Amino acid sequence: MTTIQVYLEEGFDHDRVVVTSSDSQHTEPDVTTRHQVGLASVVELDSAPGAPTTVRIALPERGLTTELEIDPATTPYVRVNVTDGALRAVPQPAPPMFA
Repeated sequence: MTTIQVYLEEGFDHDRVVVTSSDSQHTEPDVTTRHQVGLASVVELDSAPGAPTTVRIALPERGLTTELEIDPATTPYVRVNVTDGALRAVPQPAPPMFA
């Protein structure tokens, strides 16, 4: 198995967040951004090696979802922010740096 790390960053305010991939699902019941570091939570998902994986992030109570296909071998990190009433997710090859 390969691990995908999903960084829930800015814009979260006591949100229930559901993060799924083809191989796993994780629910965070109360996610709030810590403004000192710009990070709310980090979710780790399992993924089968060698194949692209669809990652879906949802804030059900706000009616927000986003979905993206990533290759865990090249972009195993995903940064997620709530901006202007929408979820924005960006895959990255390296983990983000925080203060």
